[in-house]
Amino acid sequence: MSAHSILYRRIFSNVSFLTIGRVANAICSFAYISLAIRALGLRDFGILILIHSLATTASTITRLQSWQTMIHFGDAPFKSGDKGLLKQVIGFCVRLDLLSALAAVLFGLVSVIFYSFTSGWTSQERLLAFAYLIVCPFKYTGWAQGVLRLTGRFALVPVTDSATALFRTFGAAIGFFAHMSLPFFVAVWGGTVLLDYALFIFFAIRTLRKDAHIRLDWQSTLLGWKWRLKGMWAFTRSTSLNQTLSLVAGNVSTLIVGNLLGPAEAAIFRICRQIADGIVTPAQLLSPVLYPELTRLRAERNWKGLARVTWKIFAILCAVSVALLIVSALAGGKIFALMLHLHVKGSTHYISIMLVAAAFSLLIVPLEPMLIVMGHVSRLVRARSILLLLYFPMLVVLTRRFSLTGACYTAAICNFAVFIYWVWSARRCTRRAIKGRTHAQPTPS
Repeated sequence: MSAHSILYRRIFSNVSFLTIGRVANAICSFAYISLAIRALGLRDFGILILIHSLATTASTITRLQSWQTMIHFGDAPFKSGDKGLLKQVIGFCVRLDLLSALAAVLFGLVSVIFYSFTSGWTSQERLLAFAYLIVCPFKYTGWAQGVLRLTGRFALVPVTDSATALFRTFGAAIGFFAHMSLPFFVAVWGGTVLLDYALFIFFAIRTLRKDAHIRLDWQSTLLGWKWRLKGMWAFTRSTSLNQTLSLVAGNVSTLIVGNLLGPAEAAIFRICRQIADGIVTPAQLLSPVLYPELTRLRAERNWKGLARVTWKIFAILCAVSVALLIVSALAGGKIFALMLHLHVKGSTHYISIMLVAAAFSLLIVPLEPMLIVMGHVSRLVRARSILLLLYFPMLVVLTRRFSLTGACYTAAICNFAVFIYWVWSARRCTRRAIKGRTHAQPTPS
């Protein structure tokens, strides 16, 4: 069996592990959203979504991508058995998560104050939003996820995904049958974040002890603020900014729709996005699996192999996207009606547009890790910065003019622009790399 065949088998084997958890999550989300809407009504469910989106936006904007730093700088010491250096890399990533957590709480406080007053929330809704910020520091499991990805322990990720999905589903079921109100559901959503954090940290510590024979010294891990490898901060800043720009649009767009149209419309917009994202989720799981594999090919300076793997997966995802669009046209509206237990005019149209947007995001899944490992993060950051500067004003204008239809079309237009630029950049960079003019550097050792 060729080296590339083994690589493809490893990639898709790891994706299958991750898919198990996400499928369980999707099934459970169908149940807990339905139960929550029936218990709270569409408006209060919209408030729940907006409270969660405020905390998620705060954590997204302030998140330093420690898992990418872990893989980029931890792969060489892990392979060579350099426990001392690996422990220092892990400590650096733990401290990145701590910095992110502190910044998230501060940013969250400001955002809740501003948003709740401009949206006309009641004092109870405002208090719940402040209380939910307690879970913000526990949204940072980057170093733990980096350890699991570095050691190839992908099978533990679906365990966490399934456990948290089941917890939220059981909580929503209790809330529905016991006729609980909004505060109970906010507590359930927050409890899910705490459970997710506890499981990831537990699995990461156990994996380090079993696979790397490392026991972390928490005093040196938490206090060694001056230690870093050359290029660590530069790499972390560039990858974090790129990821922030790519993820922040989803939550902020929900908040904008809620502010302009109301919480009920925000709930409909969020559910349409969730259905579309849920349909493409299994294929999107390629990204965290691809990154460590492409990092290894980069370390070997195997640019032809790196390009071959990337473009082959891109071709597969093109076929997947066509199939998903057909599924949306046939079943999107029915899924929406089952989740909400009510008919919303235009729901099939909304979901179809959002799925087109999700399909464009799906097609860049193999391209972004390739550009990152080849040293072109700045190219991604510049492009996303420009697109976001255009996206939010366009979203406000089209949402005011065309309501939810305008919001959905804005997402599709901007994702299409990202897709075109990423394809052009990837083709240009792979040609240059193969000719020996790439700026990518090997993983530091």
